[in-house]
Amino acid sequence: MQLLPLNQQLSRAYTKMAQTLLCLLACFLSATLLADEVKVNSLLIEVAFVELHSGPGVGYPVLYVVEKGEYLSVQVQRTSWLKVTDKRGNTGWLHQDELLALTTAQGQKLSRAEISSGDFQGRDYEVGVMYGDFAGAHFYNAQFAYLFTSVFSGEVSVGKALGTISNSDLYEVMLISQPMPELFISPYIAIGGGIIKTKPHSVLVDSEQRQDTLMSAAFGLKYHLARNFLLRAEYKYSLVLTDRDDNEEIQVWKLGFSVFF
Repeated sequence: MQLLPLNQQLSRAYTKMAQTLLCLLACFLSATLLADEVKVNSLLIEVAFVELHSGPGVGYPVLYVVEKGEYLSVQVQRTSWLKVTDKRGNTGWLHQDELLALTTAQGQKLSRAEISSGDFQGRDYEVGVMYGDFAGAHFYNAQFAYLFTSVFSGEVSVGKALGTISNSDLYEVMLISQPMPELFISPYIAIGGGIIKTKPHSVLVDSEQRQDTLMSAAFGLKYHLARNFLLRAEYKYSLVLTDRDDNEEIQVWKLGFSVFF
């Protein structure tokens, strides 16, 4: 049996680890969205009628029309669409723009924030994974953030770069400013630093592991996709402060997602 080179074995191992983390976060997201069913499970129609689609989108055909005065039972929320059931057992999808015409069974007006993304700005923690390019190497990253306010947060991240010449481990602490947190697509900037441990592959003459200081600045976007789920894209410029004559410059592009609490 032919053995793969060490760097390919590591690449496959970290790819499987990243896929496992993505699956776990996806499961957490599903559980979070299903939790909304408990909070709001019955809605009263207060306009002449609403239309129920066969799927969560305007391109899906209208299956049923429910008239004023009837109640709808909420089952699932998917982004801006609700899966509901009427008193006859008919099931369909309703866009949340219709929520302006809905009231809970207890007589409370239902706002857009109560059913979808109301606690986005009030979140305290974020946990996520990302994948990208680290100066031509595969890069895997996991991060944990604590929000001091809706604008400022601190983040700790651990990353692994798998390259053809060497592998690197990164440990960083970043201060993040998100000046427009109310936007569903919200830009942010970050500065910070940490350490980078680089281990050349053993086939090289100089295979001694190095540890250097890392200074970084980043720009990114966060897209609030669902109640506890956001997508994230980031560009980071890092300067590696070495004990040699020249410092190293590294550019990192990353894409991933996070859940927040």
